[in-house]
Amino acid sequence: MHPPLSHSIQALCQGRRALLQEWLMEKPLSSLAFCIPAVVLGCGLYGFTLGLWQGGRMGCYVAVKFPLVIFATLLVNGVLNGMLALVLGSGISFRQSVQFLLAGFALMAVILGSLSPVTCFMALQAPLPEHPGAKQWHSALLLIHTLVIAYAGIIAHRSLLGQLRDFASSPKLGTRTFFAWLAGNLFVGAQISWIMRPFFGSPGLAVQFLRDDPMEGSFYETLWRAFLRLLEF
Repeated sequence: MHPPLSHSIQALCQGRRALLQEWLMEKPLSSLAFCIPAVVLGCGLYGFTLGLWQGGRMGCYVAVKFPLVIFATLLVNGVLNGMLALVLGSGISFRQSVQFLLAGFALMAVILGSLSPVTCFMALQAPLPEHPGAKQWHSALLLIHTLVIAYAGIIAHRSLLGQLRDFASSPKLGTRTFFAWLAGNLFVGAQISWIMRPFFGSPGLAVQFLRDDPMEGSFYETLWRAFLRLLEF
């Protein structure tokens, strides 16, 4: 019998070794049964609040796209992290590295889902996209949500560091593998999200599911411009 959902969420948030060991060694399919719905629901809720500034249609678009970004990052980084774990000699198998990554994303989704009421209120209180100060608000949104998502990702991965060190052939190799995974997840996730933009829309541009020029520019260039725009305000 599977444990109650609330028990799994609590155990995952607390980083309990028993839960990870059960998923990795005894019942690996249990991680899929919990983590995939957690990503869909948690990131879907948070994604809706991302797009809500531009209206309900944009919110629904992003509620679909944000979990897709997570799964696309999982697909790309699952392969990359598995190879890194082997190259670094961590002793962690390819399958285990993918399951660690999935568990980290599930915990990140739980954190973001719990923050969705706050970001929903923020979107509802924001100036309308037609407002003269909408461009500054757009820049603020980009920076705020980037920090929140990065924070949730780092905290989620950090809670799994102890388990990763235990499963690795040595704590030192586990720590080294952790930082390699974290850097890859942040970089790949940011660029995939850029390709699948918009997430809260830009003032003056039409509401779309995807941009007509998804490969143009980069996430980091846009983030820097947003930071400079706020300094000028």
